[in-house]
Amino acid sequence: MKLLNKLKTNRKIHYIGKFFKHIGNKKYVDFYLNMETNPRLLLFEKNGMKNQDKAIYVITENGNGWGYFAEFRAMLCKLLYADRMGFYPYIYWGNSFLYVDENKKNEIPNAFEYFFRQLNGITLEEVQESYMVAYSKSAEAVMIEREFRKEESYAISDDLLRQLGKIYNKYISLNLEVEKKLKEEYCALLGQGKILGVHFRGTDYKKGYDIHPVFVQVQDVIDVVSGLFVKGGYEKIFLATDESVAVEEFEKKFGKDKVFFYQDTFRGNTDISVAFSKSEREFHKYKLGYEVIRDMWTLAQCDGLVSGLSQVSSCARIVKESQGKQYIDLKIIDRGINHNNNKFSVDM
Repeated sequence: MKLLNKLKTNRKIHYIGKFFKHIGNKKYVDFYLNMETNPRLLLFEKNGMKNQDKAIYVITENGNGWGYFAEFRAMLCKLLYADRMGFYPYIYWGNSFLYVDENKKNEIPNAFEYFFRQLNGITLEEVQESYMVAYSKSAEAVMIEREFRKEESYAISDDLLRQLGKIYNKYISLNLEVEKKLKEEYCALLGQGKILGVHFRGTDYKKGYDIHPVFVQVQDVIDVVSGLFVKGGYEKIFLATDESVAVEEFEKKFGKDKVFFYQDTFRGNTDISVAFSKSEREFHKYKLGYEVIRDMWTLAQCDGLVSGLSQVSSCARIVKESQGKQYIDLKIIDRGINHNNNKFSVDM
């Protein structure tokens, strides 16, 4: 009996014993196997006695090298899930988030709060002392995405766009410092006039990863912009891109007086994503996050939009939708999705 009690206090040994005891119980086995992958199974923990009337759903990062707006779109899908379930969401992006800045962590441990206000007025301390707390899985976002589409795609359907626009409007707001800075920089760069926003995604898109968009050449984007710019009566082109060669090509075609972009944005010229870049500049990861947010937000303010399939352009459309506005001209260049064995890896 003493030995049995001692074994039960060792949680790992106790777990192994339970495994062998129930190995023939299909319902028991399925329950534990589904816990990680079934969006309808959530484990609520009791951290304390606060907020006994609230089921708090902590939205964590997927990690694994996801880009900023791939992570952001997944977060919005999880927020839609939480909204349907009547949960109180709290967003925490921690160490596996690609844009965590080591120099910023002591000041702001939660990377979501670098740029955005926290939801519902709930603090991390409250979460750690609350009565019912569950943590998100990628499965919840996958379930929402699959509800609105039939196959793997980076494209966003009109129905999902509307739903996520509502969710963004309900839950997401920039913090005051970032909002003020964005507006000042936008006005200084673009001022007044009819603006055609363009997003060109280069660098690692050229590698043609499996289940990622087929790469669209910069010349293909320029050809579409050439037709729209004159026909639509646009005065300026705002170019958001991760590749400096694209800036040169656009300026060569349209002239430096027509092409506008943020001069201090970090850009690459290789097939490695800037998200994995290294730099001596202070707060490099933090600045990478700010720069891609600035590009996305600026695209959302433009009158028209031209882009390949990308998470940046999809989120710009979501923000536009959240404002109750539509692009006068919208052209998403869709060459389809790669299906191959070229798997994305953060170790590359």
